[in-house]
Amino acid sequence: MTKLTLDEKEYEIEDFTDAQKEMVNILNLGSNSSTLLNHMLQCVTAIQQMKTDELRQSLEGDKDDQSK
Repeated sequence: MTKLTLDEKEYEIEDFTDAQKEMVNILNLGSNSSTLLNHMLQCVTAIQQMKTDELRQSLEGDKDDQSK
């Protein structure tokens, strides 16, 4: 028996109407989508930081080459 807790009250999903079950499915989809998007954002942010650091190191290396 799958239960859903809403406002600290438990409900049996099997007792839901089809419309209520569809609402739960939409809420689950939204939650899963949000989790995926947050993960993607974290990945992009990490790559941006890595590439910024690589560019910084590359430019600092170029400064050392130019001063010689």
